[in-house]
Amino acid sequence: MEKIKEKNNKEHTPYFILSSGTRLSKKQFIRYFEKKVLYTISKYDLIKNYNSLAVACSGGKDSMALLYLMNNICKERRKKLYAMMIDEGIIKDYRKNLIPIVQKFCKENDIKFILFSFKKEFGFSLKDVQNKIKNLKITNCYVCSLLKRWLMNKKALELNIEAIATAHSLDDEAESIMLNLLKGNPELLGKLGPVSGITDTRKKSIEKGFAQRIKPFYLCSTKEIVAYCKALNLPIPNEKTAICPMRGETFRVEIRNWLKYMEEKGNHKEIKNALVSSFLKMMPMLKGKYKEKEFSTCSKCGFPASNEICKACELIQNFKKN
Repeated sequence: MEKIKEKNNKEHTPYFILSSGTRLSKKQFIRYFEKKVLYTISKYDLIKNYNSLAVACSGGKDSMALLYLMNNICKERRKKLYAMMIDEGIIKDYRKNLIPIVQKFCKENDIKFILFSFKKEFGFSLKDVQNKIKNLKITNCYVCSLLKRWLMNKKALELNIEAIATAHSLDDEAESIMLNLLKGNPELLGKLGPVSGITDTRKKSIEKGFAQRIKPFYLCSTKEIVAYCKALNLPIPNEKTAICPMRGETFRVEIRNWLKYMEEKGNHKEIKNALVSSFLKMMPMLKGKYKEKEFSTCSKCGFPASNEICKACELIQNFKKN
């Protein structure tokens, strides 16, 4: 009798409980999560205009979940999909432990896998220039992010990839909103949203020298993404190996910790949802106010830039000096 009772209790244990209190089984949760992503794609018209897309892959839980879902969606809609990954050359061979995970997944699911490296493209790795980064009084994360965006854009244009899907979650967006508010950067707030950038150039982004960035996981929490990965048994690294060893205590990390505290200890469970929902209401006004001026092109790389030389080329030039 006790064994039968224990089995019945296990069967009725929900796989996931929404913030509203709704209890979902594993099958219900998978359906809920996928419907939310499809809703985001449809509501913000994220992929309709493109025939060729890429997923920016790190090998972490978010990008593996996105790669899995985007592969299904692109096959269904007959769109070409690539998995793009960059080896930044982080200390302790951090990325090299993650590359095989993505390679294996792509091979099993017939996805075109493309790997680039800072060392090959720039002549230096991130660990090679960590002292120079420190001397410039900027952070590893800033340099890494800037150079990765530049390199992904370069390769996307070479391969005629029209849009790059990134696995930014609702948690990531909430952090970015707070970050720009607290740093007094309202013009940068206008560049946030499910479609990156102020001016909507989705139909002609390649003509303007860049591949559009889109965020299909925009309305999904990190907690939901993790649960989705586990529900489908997707290949993801454990939490310890997923943390970049070159990540410092940046302002973003402080904001992340504060939001986590407010959510868990301060009993404000909807704080991230509220931040993103409020931003979405203000987004049209922000994009209208800070509408981008016509950019000139960088004299070094030819990409759109607000100055004669773009920030990425400035950094590359700086790091190559003896």
